[in-house]
Amino acid sequence: MQKRKHHSAFSLIELLVVIAILGILSAFAFPNISKWITKREVKKEVYDVVTYIQERKSEVTSGKYGMTLVRLRPDLEVWTMSSQDFFNTYRSISSNSSYKRNSQCDYPWRQTGFVRNKDLETLKLSVSNNDSKVHVYPNAAHNPVDTTICITKDGSVSYMRTRKTERDPSTRKNVDVFIFCSKSNSNQYNCKYNANFEHMYKITLDKYQNIKVYIKNTKKNSWNKIDG
Repeated sequence: MQKRKHHSAFSLIELLVVIAILGILSAFAFPNISKWITKREVKKEVYDVVTYIQERKSEVTSGKYGMTLVRLRPDLEVWTMSSQDFFNTYRSISSNSSYKRNSQCDYPWRQTGFVRNKDLETLKLSVSNNDSKVHVYPNAAHNPVDTTICITKDGSVSYMRTRKTERDPSTRKNVDVFIFCSKSNSNQYNCKYNANFEHMYKITLDKYQNIKVYIKNTKKNSWNKIDG
């Protein structure tokens, strides 16, 4: 006698059970995956800025420029000074110069020797770049409107105008601050120094442009150093 063939298959109930299980797993997994993607996107832009500053520092160290001024803001702005102009301003001119006497740099449009270098302005963040995933602080919605750094080979010159600073917890010296918030949970107005958002990062820079990177611990409303 011919043996009866048996065909195994999922029943409708079994399929519904599998779909329900997958739905439950997705409900738990999707938020975590979404958070991971957002954190990764913001962190990438943080390190884009870190690399950008290091590149500008390298140019000055190599002698390509005597000094470079970078305005950290939604669109990073760059001004450079030739080695000769830097020498004339900080070595050759009389000590009556406040720049020389105080080892400070000024608004680049007020200080002779600075030229805006738009060829170096390759990094755009925040509101003017739809591809950017971050808002930054400082920005035009706050005071100060930017964090300005003056890069010299020996770290001898500091910016004379207002910018956001804090004390480094390990050295107790003043450092400049630049903060990143995710566009997913912030805007240009509430992304600020004392905010407490997920996916929030901070970089600090000393006078030699040594950079430290922090991430916000929202449960403790504190910063955890992750690099530097």
